[in-house]
Amino acid sequence: MTAEVILKLSNVESAYGPIKAIRGVSLRVERGQIATVLGSNGAGKTTILKTISGIIDPRKGTVEFKGMNITAQDPAYIVQRGLVHVPEGREVFPLLSVHDNLLMGAYTRRDRDAVLRDLETVYHYFPILKERERQEAGLLSGGQQQMLAISRALMAAPELMLLDEPSLGLSPKLTKEIFEIVVRINRERGTTMLLVEQNANMALNAA
Repeated sequence: MTAEVILKLSNVESAYGPIKAIRGVSLRVERGQIATVLGSNGAGKTTILKTISGIIDPRKGTVEFKGMNITAQDPAYIVQRGLVHVPEGREVFPLLSVHDNLLMGAYTRRDRDAVLRDLETVYHYFPILKERERQEAGLLSGGQQQMLAISRALMAAPELMLLDEPSLGLSPKLTKEIFEIVVRINRERGTTMLLVEQNANMALNAA
């Protein structure tokens, strides 16, 4: 039985002004996989994820998600289709509480009861967020902000999650903890993951 391809990039090229960041990128991710893109700083890993999620429009090539062409679509449309992006540097809303950051992740959803259940699920994955739910997100540690960013993405009930450098700036202990949760989410929820990472050993163990 052939596995379903949930994400497909074909000969994608993206640029920042006159500077080409990626050229001729093709990849396939099967449903249920944890796939990883490895590379050094400046190799174009983040650009690949931004192109997939609609933040950057490619100059050439196509991006397909669940068989649909989503090339250069609006990021909000892409999120509604079930693809979410956990950006490099976390990008939490610093003046909002942990709880409100999580609800922002569910802004496209109308299934209130399921949202409340998912809120309890992410608190189960990351109990420290439950303890800090009324605290401003900007006051969390780097590791806690990474947990919040992943949890906020989960609140969108994604089928595919893009993770950009989840280990960035974290201690080895916290990195291990984050990756264990990523693998657990994949196994328990069936969420497909495309992971961009410099920590090759940790990424390859998860993928």
